Amino acid sequence: MRGSAVPPLAAAVLALTGLLAPVSAAADPIAYRPPVPRPAAYQLDCDGDGPGSTCTVLATGRPSPGHVEEFAITVRSGEQVWARDTLYSRDGHARSRPFVLPEQDVTVRALVTSLPERRAGTPLRLMSWNLFVGGTINGQEKTGENLRQMIEYLNDVDPDVLFVIEGYGSGQKILDGLNAGRPADDRFTGVRLTRPEDYSANGDNLWLYTKLKVEKVYPRYADADISSFNLGGARLGLPDGRHVHAFSMWTWHEISANWDVHEAAVQNLYGRPRTKTDAQLLDDDRFRRVAMGRAILDKALPSFIGDDDAPVLMGGDLNAWPYLDWTEQFRNARGHAGMVLPWPLTKMYADAGFVDTFRHANPDAGRYPGRTWSSLSGYRSAPARIDYIFARGAVRVLGSRIDDRRLPAHQGSALDQTYPFYSDHSSVVTDVVIRGNGTGPDRPVVSEEPEHAPGVWPATPAGTRIPPAELSATATTFKPGAGEPSRAVDGDVTTDYHSDHPEIAPQPHFVTVDLGRVRKLSAVRFQPKLGYDMNGTVLKGVVQVSDDGTTFRDVERVEWPRMTAPNDVDMKGVPARYVRLRVDYGMGGASSLAEIIPYEKS
Repeated sequence: MRGSAVPPLAAAVLALTGLLAPVSAAADPIAYRPPVPRPAAYQLDCDGDGPGSTCTVLATGRPSPGHVEEFAITVRSGEQVWARDTLYSRDGHARSRPFVLPEQDVTVRALVTSLPERRAGTPLRLMSWNLFVGGTINGQEKTGENLRQMIEYLNDVDPDVLFVIEGYGSGQKILDGLNAGRPADDRFTGVRLTRPEDYSANGDNLWLYTKLKVEKVYPRYADADISSFNLGGARLGLPDGRHVHAFSMWTWHEISANWDVHEAAVQNLYGRPRTKTDAQLLDDDRFRRVAMGRAILDKALPSFIGDDDAPVLMGGDLNAWPYLDWTEQFRNARGHAGMVLPWPLTKMYADAGFVDTFRHANPDAGRYPGRTWSSLSGYRSAPARIDYIFARGAVRVLGSRIDDRRLPAHQGSALDQTYPFYSDHSSVVTDVVIRGNGTGPDRPVVSEEPEHAPGVWPATPAGTRIPPAELSATATTFKPGAGEPSRAVDGDVTTDYHSDHPEIAPQPHFVTVDLGRVRKLSAVRFQPKLGYDMNGTVLKGVVQVSDDGTTFRDVERVEWPRMTAPNDVDMKGVPARYVRLRVDYGMGGASSLAEIIPYEKS
């Protein structure tokens, strides 16, 4: 049946799905015959029996003394993968992370490999992050407090390898902060990868920090397309005597798809003419970035590593979108608006044998969009994931997450409201195991939280929409000729109410809608403006109602994300003639809305 799973305790097929190529015996300094994976018995544990049910896979092996079992679990519909886990167990049992059954039939593959407990591999935590001009928020934060908090956050994540973009003069401060109070056997080495001849106006760019032994820093590579501003790396020694290659990277930022895909998604969602075709969107990648990718993959990397088959780890900000997220499988995922976009730059990395570790660990791009742009200026309609950790070779990907919020200890600080994260980019954190000697994972594996907003757009609220012709609106501040409050009730999502500017009145701001008469309200939808510039997007406030337009009573206090998706408030049948939004905080200290859409009980 549709959305059903294979019967419990079924045998799995003999293929190590979802894992990267195993290490060859010849590459191992200790002669060793790799174990062969075998089918594992499993049960599917679901909270329902149809599409939309949340499930986990419980796999069972045959534990033996002195051994660790590696479970590889994959859930797919044909070629479409919905869930994937690599798990290590000493008791013969492993449970996958939760996943949601799709509309299509699914099959489960569960394989188990028994490994000597000292041959489970070396665990590494990898982290990639663009620091937005060295943690200064593009030079706007001059006290050093954001950089101090940023270093505390880095120590909390505690990566083994950290790929840094936009170090811009803060590299040594970060190294000192990472090592403060650390024991000698847990200290970082920092490598400035961008050479002085390639500095920008802000200074250096790429850094690499690691707890592993730095065996060799690769020399500067430069050609017509890239320099050490775009790529640099080092050979890092592993505890078992082998090594990995690690590279930080950055590709060109201008004419990125961030604006164009957002605009295309909005136009598709609302039936508006497209400004750019799908082919023209893909051409955004070809402005310098594809040429840079070719130089990195076809020229620079071979010049550094030759025919060495040791694992390669790469982290950075590509300013390019992930082709795996925009396949036919996710045509109708939230914000994709029916588009299938085979982005060329990230496809080049896959063709070169690299695995996008975030998408590998979180294959359902609808539930786990992994937005990395922008935690500061807001998340637009289409999910922009432009920061990556790639891996190639004998690597097992255990889990990956995106961080875009300050640590709890830093929330509520003077910086927090305006700058909810330490940078304008989210960070990417991935846990892996490098096959070989070692006891395997030694700390809880990172995991991503699903974005709980299925579908292209939230469903229409319950009730009957009150026609725009029956509504009027006023506001305590607005931009004459460009942001009148009437624009919030005109039925047109492409026009916006906006508070007055450039002189901005102190908040709170008030926007009031007159419903024409007393009505029993079922819900009110507040649609943020849909332009790329999200200044004024309401983040905190109170929804209020009144019968006479003078005395208002609170219905609900709201806190909304920095996103362009609609925010719905359940009015629970409250009778009122007036609905008012008190804006306690909007982005940039301003207030803006595309539409306020009230619904009355049918």
